[in-house]
Amino acid sequence: MPKTCRPALRDLIDVVWPARPVASVYMGSSPSHSWRSRWVRLADQLRGDGADDDVVGPIGAALHRAHAADPSAGTLVAFAGYEVPPRVFHAPGLHHLDHAWFSSPAHVLPLLAWVQERPPCVVVAADRETAELGTAGTGRVSLCYGGWNWREGVRSAAAAAAAMLAREDARVLIVAGEDDVAVALWDALPAPVRRDTTVRRVGTDLSPSRVEDEVRAAAHTWTAGVLADFHERGRARQLGVEGVDDTLGALAAGRVDDLFVGQPEDVTATAWYGLAPTDVAPGHPAGSRRRCGLLADVAVRAALLSGSRVHVITAGTRRAPEDGIGALCRVPLTLVRP
Repeated sequence: MPKTCRPALRDLIDVVWPARPVASVYMGSSPSHSWRSRWVRLADQLRGDGADDDVVGPIGAALHRAHAADPSAGTLVAFAGYEVPPRVFHAPGLHHLDHAWFSSPAHVLPLLAWVQERPPCVVVAADRETAELGTAGTGRVSLCYGGWNWREGVRSAAAAAAAMLAREDARVLIVAGEDDVAVALWDALPAPVRRDTTVRRVGTDLSPSRVEDEVRAAAHTWTAGVLADFHERGRARQLGVEGVDDTLGALAAGRVDDLFVGQPEDVTATAWYGLAPTDVAPGHPAGSRRRCGLLADVAVRAALLSGSRVHVITAGTRRAPEDGIGALCRVPLTLVRP
């Protein structure tokens, strides 16, 4: 699989589904130490966890190729296992110490948090004569409507933006331009797009750092909103669970819509899991063939494989669930007899 700057949800699902151990490697930016010495230490960590050369060799080669292609790319994250071909992702801005695990499930939580803070977006810079639209995945589109009624031109830009949002599965729209142009652009978007899209205005500053700040601000707003929903609907209406036992119980029952996991995670808390997505438990019943893994990894695996949404939250965040783990649940079905 080619390396990518943005792993898709499908990529994370692919690396967490095996029940056998997977190598998870995070290599941050560390210019004071050579690449080789850093990798040797990480390879030793993997071998200390039980990985053999059939895993260490391929993941090391994949990381070396990614680093050689772009030595200034920032943090690299890689996964490999007996059922997982080596996958390497660039994660610029992910501040993480060099670390490696050979464990089950794969340790995707830091990468998942990085993805959560950087949702896909569409950027539009529009005035009364032209519009420039762009995304991270499909490049740029230029429209020139000088000589038209400028409002008609802006409507054409809105249609192009709506198509880009749908194609990129994006919910963030960054808009640069004069107030009346930006308002006309928003009004021209289809109603379903306006309902589902967060718009961030940036004036005339479309620098990469400003766009990234606005995207992360939108992501933080969404996280705060879902935590408020957890507090109001989950706690007040008893549709939420929190704490280890109740959350794992909800995952095992297939009732979880939204899972909340705190970061930094508790690296001492563990749970047990089996092959099936919902086969999770806080303990290990006699005769069970379940495996033991870090609690956060087990919960994230269960949620991703069962189609639940996962929200990584900063430990100690207001309204966060107790013990750093909780869930907002769907309403249990009730059998109504005549």
